[in-house]
Amino acid sequence: MELQAHPFFKQMDKESVESLTRSALIQKLPRGTVIFEENDISDSLYLILEGTIGFGKKVRNRGHIGISQSQKGEFFGEIGVLTNDRRALRAEAKTDCSIACIPGASVVNYLRKMPGPVQGLLQSIIAHLKGTTRQFIDDRVHQEKMALIGNMTNTIIHDFKNPFCLISLSAQLLRQRHRDDESMKLCQNIEKQVDRMVSMVTELAEYSRGEHSIVKAKIRLKELFDEFRSLNNPYFDSTKVEVSIDVPDAVILGAKAKLFRVLQNLIGNAIEAFEDKEGLVKITGAVVHSENQVQIFIEDNAGGIPESIRDRLFEPFVSHGKREGTGLGTAIARSIIEAHGGFLTFRTETGRGTIFTITLPLGK
Repeated sequence: MELQAHPFFKQMDKESVESLTRSALIQKLPRGTVIFEENDISDSLYLILEGTIGFGKKVRNRGHIGISQSQKGEFFGEIGVLTNDRRALRAEAKTDCSIACIPGASVVNYLRKMPGPVQGLLQSIIAHLKGTTRQFIDDRVHQEKMALIGNMTNTIIHDFKNPFCLISLSAQLLRQRHRDDESMKLCQNIEKQVDRMVSMVTELAEYSRGEHSIVKAKIRLKELFDEFRSLNNPYFDSTKVEVSIDVPDAVILGAKAKLFRVLQNLIGNAIEAFEDKEGLVKITGAVVHSENQVQIFIEDNAGGIPESIRDRLFEPFVSHGKREGTGLGTAIARSIIEAHGGFLTFRTETGRGTIFTITLPLGK
C-alpha cells in the first residue's frame, strides 16, 4: 500500500496529508521485530502499510501474552501520543511488515488545527478507550493467572495424592504400635499436618475457580489460637522470632481449617520477613460490639513491606525476596476472609513494620 492511500488520510485536506507524509519514515520490518516495549516513550503514530502487528502484555514468569493484532490499513500508537502516557503494551511484527512512522509532534500539530469540539470529542473517546483497554488487559492477565493456578493445582493433586495417603497411613500404624502419650501426640500431629496440606491444595483449586466452600461453625478465638500455636510450636521454636498471642475470648463463625491457612500465611510471612534475625510478632485482638465484629491484629517490626509491591500485595504471584513460595498466600488469605464475610487489610511503614488486620463477624 502506498502511504498516501492509507485510510488514515481519507478525511484530510491535501495540505495536511502532504505535511504528515513528509514527516513520515517508512520502515521495512522482518517478522519478530519489536517496534516498542511496554513503558517506552510514546513519541510516534504508526500506519500499517503491509503485514500484521501484534500487541502483548508482559506477565511475570510467563513472558508476553497476546492481547490483540492490527492489520494492513490500520494504525496504532495514537493513544499514547495524544495522552502523553508511556506505552501500555509491546508492539511486534507478527509477519514481515511495512509501516510508516509519523512523529507524535506532527500528529499533535495537526489536531491543534481542528475545531475545539472535535478535539474535545476525540479526547473523550481516547479516555474511554484507554480505560476499556486497561480493564481488558487486567481481566486477560487475571484469567491467565487463574488458568496457571488451576493447571498447577491439578498437577499437585495428582502427584501428592499417594504420598499424602502413605504418610497418614504410616502415622496411624505407628499410633497403633506405640501407645505412649508422646508417640500418640506426635502421630496425631503428623495426621493433622497432612490434613492441612490437603486443605491447602483444595484451597488452591477453589481459588483458581473463584470460589471457597465455607462450612461455618462456632469457634472460640482463644481455642483457635491455642490449637494453632500447638501445631506450630516446632516451627516457632526453630526461629529467633518471638510470637506473642493475646486475643479476646470471643466467638466467631468460621471454618477452622481455612482460618488456620490464613494465620499460617500471615504469621509465617511476618516471621520470614526478619530473615533469621531476632524480632517480635505480636497477635492481639479487639471486639467491636457496635459493628458486631472482632478484629485480629498481626503486627511485626521487621522493617515494612517494600513499596514496589504494596499496591499489588493481594494479587496472585506477587512476592518479594523469597527463594521459595508461589506468591499466592496473601491472595488466598484475603479470598478466605472475604468468603467469611470479613475483610483483610494492612498498614506498613518502611523501617518499622507491618500490621495486618483481620475483621470477622462475631458468632451469634
